[in-house]
Amino acid sequence: MEDEYASMTDLYGDPANIEGTTYGKRWRRHEWIQIVEAQATDNAEGQKIVLAVHGGGIEGATSEIALAVAGYHPATFAQATDCLGLHDFWIFEGLLSGGNGRLHVTSTNYDEPIALKLVQISKRCLSLHGLSDPAANGKIQIGGLDIELSNIVLEELTAAGIPAAISDDEDTNGSNLDNICNKTASSAGVQLEMGFTYRAALFAPGCNTRELRKNNTNANFCKLVTALRKAMSRVV
Repeated sequence: MEDEYASMTDLYGDPANIEGTTYGKRWRRHEWIQIVEAQATDNAEGQKIVLAVHGGGIEGATSEIALAVAGYHPATFAQATDCLGLHDFWIFEGLLSGGNGRLHVTSTNYDEPIALKLVQISKRCLSLHGLSDPAANGKIQIGGLDIELSNIVLEELTAAGIPAAISDDEDTNGSNLDNICNKTASSAGVQLEMGFTYRAALFAPGCNTRELRKNNTNANFCKLVTALRKAMSRVV
């Protein structure tokens, strides 16, 4: 299905789209701090970022997963205490009661200025997406140009018993340099594509809605988030 908007600039330029009503934006950039005397290696731009560019009602569950993988509870925003770090994040969410698919802007045309800057100052990027069950083929499809992190993600997902594969489909393999996940300081990132049924299974029965998901995650959700947080902790 072709996007209604050619870019995020195009989407923002439509007066029918109102922030806080049609869509929402949530983001965090790392906070710099220096406790001891200055060192040459302090505050290097080597951060990691988690993206949900099609969150909220666009590709359901990606917002909640992104927040949790970044290290924040999706409902309370309490920081994770698993010693696996906190990461920057960018989340764009469809807030409409229906028809949020029209707010989808493909990752190769994603010219959102805040999102781009956050990715550009990061060394590692994990971008979370949803796709149809037939396209997922029963597995999380892993793409992007960050081969090291892709392989680690596959290893951690497999160890957690979550079916996953490196995608060989050009529609899901995230290999385009214009894909926002690949616009990091290292010109590479990782893109995960998750099927609808799998995403729905991350929440209590009947709770796969934007309003209910954040308070109704289950063991499957925790298993996925833990695997992805472990993967992110293994790279610098």
